[in-house]
Amino acid sequence: MADRIRVVIVDDHTIVREGLRSILELESDIAVVGHAARPAEALTTIAATRPDVVLLDLKLSEAGPATGLELCGDIVARHPKVGVIVLTTFHDQTLVLDALRRGAKGYVLKDVDVVDLLKIIRKVRDGSLMVHSLSEQDGQPRLTPRELEIVRLLARGLTNREIGKAALISDSTVKFHVRGIMRKLAVHHRAEVVYAATKLGIL
Repeated sequence: MADRIRVVIVDDHTIVREGLRSILELESDIAVVGHAARPAEALTTIAATRPDVVLLDLKLSEAGPATGLELCGDIVARHPKVGVIVLTTFHDQTLVLDALRRGAKGYVLKDVDVVDLLKIIRKVRDGSLMVHSLSEQDGQPRLTPRELEIVRLLARGLTNREIGKAALISDSTVKFHVRGIMRKLAVHHRAEVVYAATKLGIL
């Protein structure tokens, strides 16, 4: 158990929780250590089981995605080392960005292929930021090898200083590249870079 990825499933539908559990537990490196249907139950379960990853449905009440987004922020605030993956039916870029700003490490639609979901869980456990492509687009911006390197470092959640150390460049050079990347990807915030790059198939 010590070297397996510990997962908690938070969804208000029993059939979804049990279905995910049965799929995930077929993998030798994954253990489902708990599940919950409501925010309070989820927080208690996470505190007791200390998972590596939480699969979180956004719609946990009649309030719609607001409940799940609030819970996402609470989980990250209380357990910053836990990777929260939003697993939802909501196909909405605004919700993606809101979830990322609240600390989610992944945003995945429920019709995701099982193989892709498993890859995402493993990558999030290893520290990556993963957004499953919400749509296919023809063509994409041309990023230089250096810009691609910086996008990949951003996906690991590194600061400009940490990126500079990893890429052997100065903080100011990192900022210059990030501004150029944002311009090419037509985004306005750092948090949107990885989402846009993933959506376009760059990552």
